[in-house]
Amino acid sequence: MGKRVWKVAVVGCGAFANWQYLPNIRKEANADIVAAVDIIPERAQKACEEYNIPNWYENVYELIEKCDFDIAIDAASIQAHHEINMAVLQAGKHLISQKPAAPTVEQLNEQIDAAKKNGVKFVCVPIHAMRYDLNIAKQMMADGTIGRPYYAKCNMSHGGPEYFQYRDADPSWFFEPGAGALVDMGVHGLQIVTTLFGAAKRISCMAAVTTPERTVRSGAFNGKKIKADKIPDQYVITLDFGDGRMALVDTGFSQKATKAPQLEVYGDCGTIAVTKPYMTNPIPDVYMDSPEKGIRGWIEPMEWENPPKRLNSQCCCLADLIDAIENDTEPVLSPEHARHILEIMCKIPEAIESGAAVELETVF
Repeated sequence: MGKRVWKVAVVGCGAFANWQYLPNIRKEANADIVAAVDIIPERAQKACEEYNIPNWYENVYELIEKCDFDIAIDAASIQAHHEINMAVLQAGKHLISQKPAAPTVEQLNEQIDAAKKNGVKFVCVPIHAMRYDLNIAKQMMADGTIGRPYYAKCNMSHGGPEYFQYRDADPSWFFEPGAGALVDMGVHGLQIVTTLFGAAKRISCMAAVTTPERTVRSGAFNGKKIKADKIPDQYVITLDFGDGRMALVDTGFSQKATKAPQLEVYGDCGTIAVTKPYMTNPIPDVYMDSPEKGIRGWIEPMEWENPPKRLNSQCCCLADLIDAIENDTEPVLSPEHARHILEIMCKIPEAIESGAAVELETVF
């Protein structure tokens, strides 16, 4: 008997779905795409033509009513995620949600409860917890390569969704409440540092609007002016993990270019630096200060005998979900981890307004 082919529906056929999901679903897992869904029918129809998908629908409810599918990937706009996710989970279908999966911790709890009640698996991206370089960094930290790790700096910024990404859809929604730099970019940095150090205990933050009006620089809306003064576009977030461990996440839409490493982790005997694009599956750079071994400087680690799994695309989340389904295990990209990151993001406005550290409650 052949291995099961999982039937996948993609909800939201915008830029990211066409970049990472639609071209890679059949490559990443024993899966096929059976439906494309978009509130703009032309985009769903175009996806069907380009990727040989048999069905298209205008909304998730039509998908659930008319299509036989096993897994939905929610790649719709941020503000639509909770409604879509709840519909999928309550229909008893497995789910991958783009970030953030919900606007509040309470609503994400509803999604987690719905998944458990209906016996389905639920994965939340970003995919940083699956990264080759971060898993090597975690092992180095555990092995004592840099002594006791106590501080991480993560730079997770770009010049804005209107600045460098070709888009057929109007990017103005990125600058509306419910979206913005924190939930679009900050979520990445927060997942990275919590992947390495675990759940944070408290956070503080400063934020600002650096560019109150923006101009689209490419794509169908090239030249359009966007009012971008409703929510901050630059955040400096500090996290306290307890036991003398801290992290700083510099994130936003305010860096048109940078040479800063994406991540550095400091320990009392060295540094781990992530300086290369993570989709190239690099080994991190390492600085060691080990007098007993006669080492003081940057070294080039050897390839591991049993290395972590390398990434081929950001659709690796599908392989994570299917592995969890087939083996009845918890996925690497767990909704509980996403809930902790969401709590941090939801409490950042309080931290900004009070100017003080804010305690966190969730763990993963």
